[in-house]
Amino acid sequence: MDRPFTADSLWTYENGVLKNKFGIKNMNELNLKEKEIINKKTPNIKLDKFDMEEFINLHKFLFEDLYDFAGILRNENIIDYGVMLCKYTVIKLCLTDLFKSFNKVKINSSLKLCEFLAYYYSELCIIAPFRDGNDIVIKKFLELFCKSLGYDFSFENINEKDLKEATIYAFYNDTSKLINIFKKAF
Repeated sequence: MDRPFTADSLWTYENGVLKNKFGIKNMNELNLKEKEIINKKTPNIKLDKFDMEEFINLHKFLFEDLYDFAGILRNENIIDYGVMLCKYTVIKLCLTDLFKSFNKVKINSSLKLCEFLAYYYSELCIIAPFRDGNDIVIKKFLELFCKSLGYDFSFENINEKDLKEATIYAFYNDTSKLINIFKKAF
């Protein structure tokens, strides 16, 4: 699993591995531990509403056994795949603005849902509100939202390399590639 890079991070050991509650300093071991914890917790996810607070709480729920930054908005700038993500000083403002319209969108077809997912997925990815775990939280949150609307949508049906390329394309151009990828995920 690739991790966002930050020079001199408050949240990483000197070797770049995220500081964690188990003191694991090997990236492969940490990835396995994270996967183990997430797999145990995922079936127990319950969201009552789909707003910024629940989004942040989902991060806390999934990662609180592993990281001290669980449920805390990022407090440093990070670069992922050569892309400078949202400056940490405006994360809360960006999330607040983004979630104002989240539940107001009228979704009456799978195409509208794909357009919705492409927009919100790409926006949440560029905001990257947490120090780590953004991708997992964004995917779970959006899958559960789709389920609440009666759609069986899963990111497991999507090739990760294609998704990453389409997301980076969306940062600079448009969301059409993401829409096409999401159409195949039902």
